[in-house]
Amino acid sequence: MENMMIVIPSLNPDNRLIQLLAKIHQELNTIPIIVINDGSNNEYDEFFNIAKEYTEIILNHDTNLGKGAALKTAMNYILDNYPHIQYIITVDADGQHQVSDIKACIEATDRKSHGLVLGTRSFDEDIPLRSKFGNILTRNILKLTTGITIDDTQTGLRVIPRSFMVNLLDVKGDRYEFETNMLIAAKEFGVPIIMQPIETIYIDDNSSSHFNVISDSIKIYGVFFKYLLVSILSFLIDIVAYAFIIQILMNINFGAISVASLSARVVSSVFNYLMNRNHVFKTQSSKSVLRYFVLVICQAALSSLLVYLLTLLFKSGETVIIKILVDSLLFFVSFFVQKYLVFRE
Repeated sequence: MENMMIVIPSLNPDNRLIQLLAKIHQELNTIPIIVINDGSNNEYDEFFNIAKEYTEIILNHDTNLGKGAALKTAMNYILDNYPHIQYIITVDADGQHQVSDIKACIEATDRKSHGLVLGTRSFDEDIPLRSKFGNILTRNILKLTTGITIDDTQTGLRVIPRSFMVNLLDVKGDRYEFETNMLIAAKEFGVPIIMQPIETIYIDDNSSSHFNVISDSIKIYGVFFKYLLVSILSFLIDIVAYAFIIQILMNINFGAISVASLSARVVSSVFNYLMNRNHVFKTQSSKSVLRYFVLVICQAALSSLLVYLLTLLFKSGETVIIKILVDSLLFFVSFFVQKYLVFRE
């Protein structure tokens, strides 16, 4: 444990922070603690003054920057000043994490794989609605869009290896979305994710949480929601253009379907590319144009082939309906390719 440090971000704390620090100091007194005051109001200074009895290090933000920014501040400080620290344990300041669970996560740390350990909670009928809703929504969208399967995506109890901290400093997100982005980054950088079950504790219906269901959810799921909206608009443009062109050609064969599909895709793809580059993935990569239109050509060709084969299979002239079904399936494939290849810096 001599190569570990506990990190506790805190905003407008109460006595639960002091109780947590006292328990950690009592049972894990060989592990140093860093507390980050994330722009708390002056009336909470007394709690940070008491916290100095348990830690010599309190990092301060002049204004509230968010939990993600607080974690990055601590990681940057440790990387610069503590070369012997190889792991940090992030703990919430609101009393949701027991010292026994902190110990369990430490024991679950695989020194060989240098994996990311998550203290995962169960979400049964006794869990506050906003916490249950947020976790269920996040874990299902995460699984759908990245293939990552995790029971508890929003847990604040994590053991993060030093090698991964270096990568995390460049991961986007300064508030709660940073914790979700951390999971995606773990997959991108090949960092194993280790799940350690912990006790589920919510005090006073989790009233002390600073998580805003609406605004923070938009930040967490923002990229996918924007991609979904742009894709729907592009999809409508593509379908309207396809229906118009196939009507003009007045013929249903592979050549006509291909011409209509490719022509419609040219129109919709220009719109889709500009919107995704400037508003969804926000990249200025010079190679994105070439990569995107290679994807467009491959996707259009695959769409045409599948529409034609399904038309023959079902002996149907309703190619517009078949195309809607085919392109709906290709939608998710395209998201992965664009996020991890086309618009990657």
